[in-house]
Amino acid sequence: MLPHRGREGAHVSDAVSRWQPSNAASFLLPPGTHDHKYSRGVLGLRTGSVTYPGAAVLGAEAAWRTGVGLVQFVPQIDANAPKFGLPTPAAAVLAARPETVISRADRKLTAWLIGSGTDPAERSPAETAELLAVLAGSRPVVADAGALELCVRTRLSASPKAPLALTPHAGEFAAVWRALGRPQPADNSEAAAALALALSCTVVLKGPVTLIAAPDGTLLRVGPATPWLATAGTGDVLAGILGALAARHAADITLTGRRFAELAATAALLHDAAARSAAGTSSQGRPITALDVAEHLPAAIDFITS
Repeated sequence: MLPHRGREGAHVSDAVSRWQPSNAASFLLPPGTHDHKYSRGVLGLRTGSVTYPGAAVLGAEAAWRTGVGLVQFVPQIDANAPKFGLPTPAAAVLAARPETVISRADRKLTAWLIGSGTDPAERSPAETAELLAVLAGSRPVVADAGALELCVRTRLSASPKAPLALTPHAGEFAAVWRALGRPQPADNSEAAAALALALSCTVVLKGPVTLIAAPDGTLLRVGPATPWLATAGTGDVLAGILGALAARHAADITLTGRRFAELAATAALLHDAAARSAAGTSSQGRPITALDVAEHLPAAIDFITS
């Protein structure tokens, strides 16, 4: 069941603006007659691990179904071998999405997604060095899960270069504040805004209502989302959606502007719409998986842009 197009007020408070399908539609337009795969954005993934190869698959699936021109998976430099006969993340991604390019070359990438399904405690020094190089570059970066605290430390120790969006859930958000070494404000909107300002980044605080804070002070709100989204892997799907949008609109994303926040709000809205589509038309919906959400993204895009 796709979300109802209500005529709610644009603002839920003086500070936080509710993001609506009418706001999101312009970021989801179909390609033009002169577009090609490179003009539609090239997303690089450094996601998944030998423990969680599925996170890489979910992010790649979501990125492809959001309409990016090309997804390139960059295998991690990992000191560990897969356990229990599991495939490597690269093998899992290629089996699920054979159109994905597996390569370490990054010349044509327009944005990065890093961290989903990774554990910093298991990250090799060589992989850490590669992630630091990504963060020292100029391409937009979506940082999820295992990359969050590395981004905080990097942002505090050097002048930021890459536009950055952090995508923590509540527990990760608290850990980010601990890494920052400051007390976390009790109000989530205030905390997200303060973190965005402190790190010159976009903060996407995931939850039943997702709050998005831009470094210029913009605050956006999406939700409440369907409760059926409370299942494993849906955060990996959201990260893939945002990565795809960042790759497609990379030329418009600046270090301190609001465009990344607008794309993040669009990603959250699309994520919820796809989940509602997957959950069906009954009044209470039905159980869904993260892969269901990714597979319903085209229908959600059609709904938002129609």
